Amino acid sequence: MKASLIEKLDKSRYNLIKWFTLGWSIWFGGFILNGLISNRLLHILIVLLGLIGGVVYAINLFRLLKISKIVNGNIDLRNALNDELIMHNRLKSFRVGYWTLIVLISIFFGLSIYTSIPALVVCEITLFFGVLSGLISFLIYNRV
Repeated sequence: MKASLIEKLDKSRYNLIKWFTLGWSIWFGGFILNGLISNRLLHILIVLLGLIGGVVYAINLFRLLKISKIVNGNIDLRNALNDELIMHNRLKSFRVGYWTLIVLISIFFGLSIYTSIPALVVCEITLFFGVLSGLISFLIYNRV
């Protein structure tokens, strides 16, 4: 019984993070594009697409919190699902996200010498790609 629950949660982890990543990219990507687009029709389309992405993101965030509550409540599940490989993949994903942030900040710093870039745009783009690269790299490393 417990082995089947562990296998079920392990298989659902990849799908949950996949949909979480998709929802994040659509929602926050739409949020960034919303401030950059001036066409009214395109603006409405991006807002609607962003709302759909936000709903997908929120649903999977609540599912992730629900599953983590179940896993953290049981020591056997926690030990089985958070083994050394998963911890190693998390650290590698963090490293990818960290270096993405460093590279993007360096690019924006270099561009700021030649042109004026709004700070809000730099922060939004840096946050978007930093989180997205960490999530995508965890999906790649976690896929077995």
